[in-house]
Amino acid sequence: MSHSIPFRAGDEETLAEEFIQLAKERRIKFDAVRLEDPGILVDEDILAVHYADAGAQGDAGAVEILYRSPGGLQVLYGNYVYDDLDLDAVIQKLSMLGCLDCRRPYPYGGQLDIPPDWGYLYMGAMNHFYARDTICERTGVFIRIIQQKYYRSRIFDAVAWFCGVETVS
Repeated sequence: MSHSIPFRAGDEETLAEEFIQLAKERRIKFDAVRLEDPGILVDEDILAVHYADAGAQGDAGAVEILYRSPGGLQVLYGNYVYDDLDLDAVIQKLSMLGCLDCRRPYPYGGQLDIPPDWGYLYMGAMNHFYARDTICERTGVFIRIIQQKYYRSRIFDAVAWFCGVETVS
């Protein structure tokens, strides 16, 4: 792994309140990098994934990845419905998403595939969130607070923010 994760400092309750306020003010926006070739990503540097089914509410077909690069944490973004993201290439890199592949009959691939070192959270409205245990261990309380006080659909944004990804104006 290229470097450590710069988690935001403070107690989770205060950080959750700060995130919620920023989100309500529409000040949570990341300078996402286009996800063009998932095959070149280094497995252990993929920290979290948001996958939206083709019929999901919100950004249908979105794939967002919290990625640790030599330059720091970044959000990678692609869309297999409205853009040219190759879903097969995404599933080849992130095999746990194969069971969510909406091109097959429901329940797409059967039971959820949750790798041993990952956690899973259904965000609602056909949106799915996976995170490495190292992220889940540090963000568990924070995620529960966000779920209780705000929208589950913003969990990926909340975790990326908590992990220190910088926002843009």
